Amino acid sequence: MIEHDFRKNQAHRRFARIREIQNLPRRHRDTEKARELKSNQPPLRSDPGKKLVWFFVVHSFAVMHFRIIAFLILAALPALAADEFTLYELQQPETHQFAITYDVTATREGAPFYFNPIRPGSVATKERVIERSSGKELKFEVVSGKDAKTTGLVPSETPDKAEFIKVHLPGPVPKGGETRIRIFKTYTDAPSYSLIDGKLVFVRPLGIKRNVVVLPKGWELVECASPAIVSTDDDGRVRVSFLNDRDDQLPVKIVARRLP
Repeated sequence: MIEHDFRKNQAHRRFARIREIQNLPRRHRDTEKARELKSNQPPLRSDPGKKLVWFFVVHSFAVMHFRIIAFLILAALPALAADEFTLYELQQPETHQFAITYDVTATREGAPFYFNPIRPGSVATKERVIERSSGKELKFEVVSGKDAKTTGLVPSETPDKAEFIKVHLPGPVPKGGETRIRIFKTYTDAPSYSLIDGKLVFVRPLGIKRNVVVLPKGWELVECASPAIVSTDDDGRVRVSFLNDRDDQLPVKIVARRLP
């Protein structure tokens, strides 16, 4: 009680002196009297424990704020650079199918083609390619790794039996220019996507930076092995967004159950 009254009296005295300075005419506020009052203010007794608590509160907030900013910067970098983005729309798990929308920008100077690899073990159907700036349909065909290597646009160590979607660009990529394309395809891949013990299971390593997996309608997320942002689309489907900030592939495993 004595300690409390002492602090209270100190605070009252300090407040009274500050009000005395504020009540001086403006032209007198910087006079010797005002400076004397300011210099003679007794400091309030501080509590080291409270200072320590405030330090940790401020420090924790600063760290959290920094992490949020870092995450947003990482999320924006792919959009400013390669512009790569993949959307996986899972069909009902009994079909083992998922529709893929892949956005990418061809930047290699003089390249007349763009090669999109078909992942081994997946069967690709319903392929379609457009130029994103105009919506114009682009010609394409599925070729082997052996044929793709003859263009010099894929690595020389590519297996001959690999498969690619060979996209015919509207023209060779100009110097300092780019061609933005969108590739649509549907994969059938039972090892990656199936129904196990009544639950939807999607297991797939994702190589590019930005990826979104959308569950089929009527399913809810119950497990996600990698950090993600989970939201709900207007049609009620669950959307799981991933940011791959690694130098390799992001291991993704999603488990969902059917809504009652």
